[in-house]
Amino acid sequence: MKALKTFFCSFVVVCLFAILPSVAFGETTAKQIKPVGEPTGQPFKSFGKSMITTAPKSPLIKSKVQTQSYTSPGDYKLVTNGQFVDYLYDSWDTIHTITFGSVSSYTTDLMDIQVTDSTDYYYLKDAITSIEFYKNNGGTLAYAGYTQFDTSGYQTVNLHSYVSKSTFSDQPYIYMRLGVADSIYDTYYSDTTLFQVKNPYYVPADTTPPANPIVKAVSDKDTTISGTAEANSTVYAKLGTSTIGSGKANSSGSFSISISPQKAGTTLTFYAQDAAGNKSGNVTVTVTDKTPPVKPTVNSVGDNQTIVTGNTEANATVTIKVGSTVLASGAANSSGYFTLKLTAVQKAGTTLTVYATDKAGNQSSTNLTVLDKTPPAAPTVNKVTYSSTSVTGTGEKGSKIYIYRGTTLLGTATVDTYGKFTVAITKQTKGAQLEVIAMDNAYNQSKSVFVTVY
Repeated sequence: MKALKTFFCSFVVVCLFAILPSVAFGETTAKQIKPVGEPTGQPFKSFGKSMITTAPKSPLIKSKVQTQSYTSPGDYKLVTNGQFVDYLYDSWDTIHTITFGSVSSYTTDLMDIQVTDSTDYYYLKDAITSIEFYKNNGGTLAYAGYTQFDTSGYQTVNLHSYVSKSTFSDQPYIYMRLGVADSIYDTYYSDTTLFQVKNPYYVPADTTPPANPIVKAVSDKDTTISGTAEANSTVYAKLGTSTIGSGKANSSGSFSISISPQKAGTTLTFYAQDAAGNKSGNVTVTVTDKTPPVKPTVNSVGDNQTIVTGNTEANATVTIKVGSTVLASGAANSSGYFTLKLTAVQKAGTTLTVYATDKAGNQSSTNLTVLDKTPPAAPTVNKVTYSSTSVTGTGEKGSKIYIYRGTTLLGTATVDTYGKFTVAITKQTKGAQLEVIAMDNAYNQSKSVFVTVY
């Protein structure tokens, strides 16, 4: 192939001498190498293409000239803007002068990587220039994509490769292998060069963990947990190994997490994680008890008793008061049962307040009224004769007096505010025995008083 190209080249030169004998060699501008830019007076072109991320369809992946492993970052020399890169020799023995231009912004998402390929000839050269792009993956370069340009008919070409900024956002350097070939169907590049340039759109990896979040107190009644953390970080709440909720901190660092209520004494763990995946240290919070005990249930209390019993939260402290006066205090057992002794019996109708207080200081209460459990005193009865039409006497105020002869009720009456009563009866025979009973409003019954009719 090279011999054929040499013959063709020689033939063209001979024809030029035969047809244009008066033209001097130095008069052609086609052999002048111009600097990078927008040259005039010679065939010049700017090409722009977006990087293709798939492998090239052509087999141009091997070089028969260079022996470096193009996957090793150390084989790529670092060049700066406007710097000469290398001379490449193609299959026509034409020299390609490769110069790096710059990396600039093309669009919001794309950067423009500019390289100039300049030769002495328009057509007697390898016209296919390919640029392969590589990323450093832990010390080994990984293929990222390529651009390919057909430079036929142009002596100097500015090659603009439009590459996604995000593809290289984590790469401080962009690695390029530039190769020339006569055709996209060639098996090998005629020559290649390896170089790297700084990436102005590199975003250094964030390896700094957020500060530990500050979490407000959490109670067993809370369904929302709040606090502060690094702005825009996500705060996670965990119970053991299970995540029970999470929330993202706003731009001011405030966050809130929705959870189901947790049992008092439970230990929760919190940590913050930023967008780069860095985690803060753990913060532990113990759920506090803010739930009052269930109101105590109290068995009835009579005005004739000093022992009070009932049930409440296990181990709660039970206190019985009248107003602000403490009548009794003690602890419920592990089942919640309590037995307390009052300092004295209480008058019927007195309101007792029974308080239950847990270890966290939460309190509930129940009110109850002291019941009348004391029977009235036996009434006193005046003399009753066979001619009496009423029975009189004294008894407990407000109680009711019943007069019986055997099982026959003869009459009833209520003791007035002066403690006196009068019960109307029919005349009874001499010697008849009458039974007089008093019963109060709580249905407590007095002892019976027996009276003989005279």
